Amino acid sequence: MTSQGQSAPGSSAWSTVFRHVRYENLVAGVSGGVLSNLALHPLDLVKIRFAVSDGLEFRPKYKGIVHCLTTIWKLDGLRGLYQGVTPNVWGAGLSWGLYFFLSHDTLHHKPIMGSKNSPYVTVQWCC
Repeated sequence: MTSQGQSAPGSSAWSTVFRHVRYENLVAGVSGGVLSNLALHPLDLVKIRFAVSDGLEFRPKYKGIVHCLTTIWKLDGLRGLYQGVTPNVWGAGLSWGLYFFLSHDTLHHKPIMGSKNSPYVTVQWCC
């Protein structure tokens, strides 16, 4: 920004407002969401299998978490443990990526109150 409050040549208003946002946060959020989902999806599958096992005869009966995991492994292999993982990975990667990208630096950036040269909206924190 120049001294008259106008944007410098070659810079847009968006690049001025979002200059504190770092793309590393987007990558960290996406990778964290994807990896945590891949690591914990078999346990989520076990949770769902227990929830739908309502005592009907055609559904398999599981004695515990380990028995459920080994039964799925024996019947369907690795593919069985990760069935339905694609929508979860997309959702977790997208949501955590956007969360880290948009809110991490934005929420931690507190502009100086009353600064005339700040392009950011001044937020009065209630805490």
